[in-house]
Amino acid sequence: MTQAKTETAAGRKVPDYSDPSYWRGTIKMSLSKFFVLSVLHRKPMHGYEVVQAVEKSTKGCCSPSEGTVYPMLNEFETGEYLSSTAEVVQGRTRKVYALTEKGREAFQVAVDAWLEATDCILESRRMAGGANSDREGSET
Repeated sequence: MTQAKTETAAGRKVPDYSDPSYWRGTIKMSLSKFFVLSVLHRKPMHGYEVVQAVEKSTKGCCSPSEGTVYPMLNEFETGEYLSSTAEVVQGRTRKVYALTEKGREAFQVAVDAWLEATDCILESRRMAGGANSDREGSET
C-alpha cells in the first residue's frame, strides 16, 4: 500500500500523485463551488437543500459538507452573486438563497471555463493514448 504523502528533505509532506484519492479530492474541492452555483441556477434553496442537491445531481461524486457549503454561500452572497430571504420551510425559518443576475453570469463563465478544461483533459488523454500505442508498437 502506498503512503498518501512522503516527506522531503525539508520535512514537508508531498502528496502521492499516483494515488487516485489525491486527484479525486482535488477535483471535488475545485468543483464544489461550480456545483453550488449549478443547483442554485435551477431554483432557490436553503443551505442544507443545496448540500443534498449537489450530492444528488453529481451522483455522490461531489458531496460537500454543510461546513463547506455555508461559507461558500456567505462568500457568494457577499460578492452579490446570491441574494437571500428568510422563509418558513417545514415550520422553520431558513435562509433561502437565489442566484442574482451577476450569479447567473458567473455560472455561465464557470461552465465555459470547465468545458475548456475538459476539452484539454480529453485532448491530453487522446495524446497519451496515442503515445502508449506508439510505444507498444515499437516494443514488438
